[in-house]
Amino acid sequence: MYKTCLSIFLPDTLTEETRDPKIKTYKVGIIGRAAAIFRVDEIIIYRDEGEGEAKFIRDILTYMDTPQYLRRKVFPLSPNLKHVGVLPPLRTPHHPTGKPYVGEYRQGLTLKRTRRGTLVDIGANRPALCKEKLTVNKILTFKIIKYGKNIIVEPEEPENVYWGYKVKDTGKSLEETLKSSGKDVVIATSKYGAPLTSILDEVKSRLEKAHDVAILFGGPYKGLPEIEADFTLNTIPCQGTETVRTEEAVLATLSIFNIIMEEEV
Repeated sequence: MYKTCLSIFLPDTLTEETRDPKIKTYKVGIIGRAAAIFRVDEIIIYRDEGEGEAKFIRDILTYMDTPQYLRRKVFPLSPNLKHVGVLPPLRTPHHPTGKPYVGEYRQGLTLKRTRRGTLVDIGANRPALCKEKLTVNKILTFKIIKYGKNIIVEPEEPENVYWGYKVKDTGKSLEETLKSSGKDVVIATSKYGAPLTSILDEVKSRLEKAHDVAILFGGPYKGLPEIEADFTLNTIPCQGTETVRTEEAVLATLSIFNIIMEEEV
């Protein structure tokens, strides 16, 4: 696992290449899938120049990260989610597909407070009981303590397990977003940047000491706005196409940094 918190920054103009809502949904789905494959902790959406669709992007990414058994309860009918059938499943540890069992960790939706505690939907055929009084209508992580006629759970987070990503829509420019993010290392991606191989040792050295790493991606037409970064890197040197789409850049870049950051564990 990474020793650091890994965040990717995306523009709210990510989907402006097409007007087709199904293709927009699929584009965002590729990024959500890539984030899960490479264990991204946080996806941050910043305001870019143009007609942004931050809410659409956030809704799709959040929907993807939510376990299937909770989606209908958490998400009301919305035009933004009309084409979610094209989204690839994440198949991460917090998206279980089998029957619940004692010792398993699951995300659950708090349903109702009772005299005995709080009823929780963990994807079983009946609500589980948490003996603590919890806020209702929140998704929390629970450990199954008892599974039988009665299902008993306790709030607890698993250790050393990838448990999905958080999505944040800042509504601010990239510069403003970065100022308040507190990242140790900021990496901008650009076809005009230095090839990673030319400064690989320097990048590795910085990552060894980092607690919070941000990788920045630009929009489909203008790329990244001018920004101060620790490194500006070209992660796809000698590209064979005139342009690289944002979702393609995310997949390619995260695959490279996955190898680099694994070496630091």
